[in-house]
Amino acid sequence: MVNLSNDLTPKKMRKNILNLAWPAALRMFLQSIVGIVDIIMVGSIGAHALATVDISNRFVFITVGVLSSLTIGATALVARFKGAKDEEQVEKIIIQSLLTGAILSILIAILGFIFAKPILNLMMILMDEVDPYILNNGNIYLKIVFTSMLFALPTLMFNSILQGLGDMRTPLYIMVTTNIINVVGNYIFIFGIGPIPEMGVAGAAIGTGLGRLVGFLLAGYVLLSKKTLIKINFNSRKWKIDWKILKEILHIGLPASIEELVRRGSQIIYTILVAGLGTITIAANAVVMNINSLPIMLGFGFGLASTTLVGQSLGANKKKLAEAYGKQTTIVALFLMILISIPMFIWVEFIIRLYTNNVEVISMAKPVVRLIIVAQPLYGIFLVLAGALRGAGDTRYTMITTIIGNLGGRILSSLFFGYVLNLGLMGFWLGMVLDIGSRTVLIFFRFLSKKWQKIYKKRENTKAMVTK
Repeated sequence: MVNLSNDLTPKKMRKNILNLAWPAALRMFLQSIVGIVDIIMVGSIGAHALATVDISNRFVFITVGVLSSLTIGATALVARFKGAKDEEQVEKIIIQSLLTGAILSILIAILGFIFAKPILNLMMILMDEVDPYILNNGNIYLKIVFTSMLFALPTLMFNSILQGLGDMRTPLYIMVTTNIINVVGNYIFIFGIGPIPEMGVAGAAIGTGLGRLVGFLLAGYVLLSKKTLIKINFNSRKWKIDWKILKEILHIGLPASIEELVRRGSQIIYTILVAGLGTITIAANAVVMNINSLPIMLGFGFGLASTTLVGQSLGANKKKLAEAYGKQTTIVALFLMILISIPMFIWVEFIIRLYTNNVEVISMAKPVVRLIIVAQPLYGIFLVLAGALRGAGDTRYTMITTIIGNLGGRILSSLFFGYVLNLGLMGFWLGMVLDIGSRTVLIFFRFLSKKWQKIYKKRENTKAMVTK
């Protein structure tokens, strides 16, 4: 439970923010680091292997992103009722969230396994000729990764519930263990050790799946042992879908999922456009995306903290405190993202060489990485303030800003700079910067307007709708 006292000074608030945010930020950061290590391992095999994993993961990321955004509904509602000290409603929301996660994970695993090859063909539609290496190895990779979604989504839902309760540390511990298994498993299965043969791209998928399985088992153990803030009377509760509660979860989570679908969908289109420029460009883009993810994960972590802080403050009917937490979280996140971006900008070539020794890839990626590093602090503002609006249930506005930014900024601008002006990969990322800038401006003025506080007021009858 976060500190909701009325006499908090900015210094005390920043201390509370850091206590809540650092586990979430570190968890997201470590998740990004593991992705980077995976790409470095795969990149050592060659540019084709790197391009295979990048293209395959684009669709995996959209699936994970959309489904994880559904968990925002659970986080916001749990935080709201926790702030209102209504434990019965918290328990009901937890049960419905876990049930939803289990059902969706089975559905996604089946569909992903069946449509793996058509997905890859779609991703390479602009190529003069489909790369057989990417198609064959990517098909195996996707089938394994989508099967592991059986374990990934329930774990994501479990973590989102804990975040709403204010427990950021347990998800961190689960993520650390999962990541260790992921990295070790990748090394073993990619390169082969002892009796285990070298599996290359397929080995990367197996390592990922193994990590997700361990994370799922840990989450299940913690839930059943009741060593967290989650308290459920399993014997007295009926584990069946309650459509009233599910409607409330979806009211907040669905716009967030549509937002993520638009964002990830634009990345799919973006990747298809990049793929039309050849395998080297795909590989360079993969490097840029991974380096770009480091400071972004820090922003996402503080965004999660902002969601919890604002949600619990509004649940306790403390609007001024919710606004103050939103502002202070933005200040702290902006400072830290600038702090990280400076050394990354200076040592950019060294960082790129960790991924590949291909001269063409390095030459193409270097100026693009520097461009996006400069824009990262701006994106941090967006992530934190968007998290604050989600905590208030204002997910529809964040959805609208993403649609405007991604379609107007990313896709159209990328086409203009990348193809019309023939700037190649640099042109695509110029479009990305316009996307970030437009969304940040829109979300900033929305937060200042305080309309998000009125949205919470309009849905104060949520409790009655959920229960009675």
